[in-house]
Amino acid sequence: MKTIQRVMCRLGKGLFLGFFFVMAMPTGVAQAGAVHVDLATAYGADNFHTRNLQQFADDTRKLTNGQVDFAIHAGGSLLKPTDIYAGVRMGKAGAGEVIMSSLSKEHVLFGIDALPFIVSGYEDARRLWAASRPAMEKLLHEQGLQLLYAVPWPPQNLYSRREIGTMKDFKGLSMRSYGPATERIAELIGARPMTIQAVDLEKAIAEEKLDLILTSSSTGVDTRAWTTLKHYYKVSAWIPKNMVFIDRKLYDGLDTRTREKLDEAARSAEERGWRLSQESNQSAENQLAANKVSVSTIDFIIRSYLDRLGETLAREWLKKAGNDELSVLLKYTTERSAR
Repeated sequence: MKTIQRVMCRLGKGLFLGFFFVMAMPTGVAQAGAVHVDLATAYGADNFHTRNLQQFADDTRKLTNGQVDFAIHAGGSLLKPTDIYAGVRMGKAGAGEVIMSSLSKEHVLFGIDALPFIVSGYEDARRLWAASRPAMEKLLHEQGLQLLYAVPWPPQNLYSRREIGTMKDFKGLSMRSYGPATERIAELIGARPMTIQAVDLEKAIAEEKLDLILTSSSTGVDTRAWTTLKHYYKVSAWIPKNMVFIDRKLYDGLDTRTREKLDEAARSAEERGWRLSQESNQSAENQLAANKVSVSTIDFIIRSYLDRLGETLAREWLKKAGNDELSVLLKYTTERSAR
């Protein structure tokens, strides 16, 4: 008490009361150094990617004892879909989720995720991701971002308002574009590309603005594609991935143990997300069929043409690629051929 009395005399009663209040606070009430992270995504709360994101946020909060708290802003509510990548780099959000292929104009490496017909299923997609991840991490690091994890969409298949029997049937149809790859495909098959973002897709379908969509089974269900698109062809064009990333300064500012726990939550989210993608694909195709959408494979001649179209796009991509991109594709194709 004598020591406390001396402190009172020297510092004054008000400062002592503040000192006593801090000392009397229950352990754990004040989360010193806790980091709140706003994470922007374009997809609705019910989408399996967003549900996986929310589980990732919950796991991170638990594993880090509240030191990292992600707030998930779904449906483009924080940033427009096209602004998420740049917005995180500019500090408008702490983290984000985007589909890689939509960024291929930012850097050619992002385009590898949407090269048509180089993967035939989830097993191939995992090989491609394993081959490309180190280069992707390096690229994001250079742009002030830290990769957390990546999860694929189900295979990209073709929706159509009318039956497609020959290549001539594509001529003049309006086709959704959400990146350079889909825009180029539309041009090559003679369709008219129309840029429609994920948040606007359901409305565009309902208003009959689109004749063709190349997208996943789950997106077809989310957007009620059956309202106007009655045909679904399992062409398996590619298996694109969404990537989740965080501002590198935020990541680097965490202590070592907290970063390890964040990475642990990210690894779990990636593994869980791949499983959810496969489950979602099967469930969604069942729902499409239940809503009277014709689910089938496409004519063999059309499929052969699409394969050749894929070769054309791959050659175009290789002309723009650098050594890193060539190394990634070589590693993938070598491991794929050795399986």
